[in-house]
Parts: sequence; C-alpha cells; structure tokens
Amino acid sequence: MQRRPRLAVPYHVARLPGGRLVGLDAYFWPSLERRYRVVLLVHPAERLAREPPPGSCRLPSRVAPQRQASEIEAVASLKPRPPRLPRLPRPSLAERLASLLVPGRLLARGGEPAEALPSEELQARGLAKLLKGLEPTGETRWAAFTSDNAGAALLLPEDPSLARIYQALADRDPGYTAAAREAIRSCSR
Repeated sequence: MQRRPRLAVPYHVARLPGGRLVGLDAYFWPSLERRYRVVLLVHPAERLAREPPPGSCRLPSRVAPQRQASEIEAVASLKPRPPRLPRLPRPSLAERLASLLVPGRLLARGGEPAEALPSEELQARGLAKLLKGLEPTGETRWAAFTSDNAGAALLLPEDPSLARIYQALADRDPGYTAAAREAIRSCSR
C-alpha cells in the first residue's frame, strides 16, 4: 500500500485594517484559473500552524505577498456580470390562451417571483471588499494537507473547516487540481 504524502502548504500572513491576521495560500494562489477565486484562499491565521507539520514535505511559496494584496484589490473592483435569472419553463398552449383571458397576476407560477441568483464573481467581489487594505507582515504560517487514497490526486487540508473550501476548488477549478497533482508528484519522489 502506497503511503499518503503529508504536505505543508505555506501561507503569507497579512493584517486586515481592523488588526485581524489572515493567511493567504502561497502555493495554490497562482494556479487558479478563475482569478476571482483567490478570495477562497484567505483564511484566519489562527487556523494555521507557526511551523510546518513534522515529517511533512514543504511546498514552496509561488507568489509574493504584495502581489496577493494587489490581486485582492483588483477582485474588489471587478464589475461582474449581472445576476442570472433562473430559466422558467415555456408555458403550454393552454397557459398562453388563459393569459389572454385571465389577469396575469392570478396566473403567477409557483406563487412568488423567482429571485436573481448572485454569480460566483459577485460573491467573490463582496468577500474581496471585506479583505481590502491587507498589509503583509512578512510571517509565514503552514497548513497540513494530505492526498486521498483513491489516487485521484485530490489534495485537501487536514483541518475540516479549510477542507470544504478546497474541496469546492477541486470540484470547480482545474488549475487547483493540476497544482495538487504536481505537489503530490513532487513530494512523492
């Protein structure tokens, strides 16, 4: 049975204007294909270790903390596409004929009108606005990641609160998946 590699991912520590410390993932940051998703790589510093986990393979930092802070500023100023409205089914012939005879407000489908769904970009912009004004501190902290047993090259943090965010990235962003595979390969040698 092949041993699951344990990897130490570096995080640049930065201070928010209110004084709170956050960590910015310094390994996966440049790999994301959708640049607005970098806001998902910012985590409370208290969830990160001051030293790499013992016996882990240390991954290198692949981005400067100043670049990370400026990229957060850029995401905060994005002008995303307007929210998408859900697609409504095409009305049947009977419904179209009824609309000619009965006032429209009495034929409302499903009661309430459909609400607009906020886009992923719009949500990222909102998060980036909360992170504006980051000041790098020069400190590096670490998170332990392990790969899955299935050989699918899924690399997730051991901390469950961080794992669900990286799981979402693994499901949505091919850049993250490619970087995870490369990290596993480099640490399995």
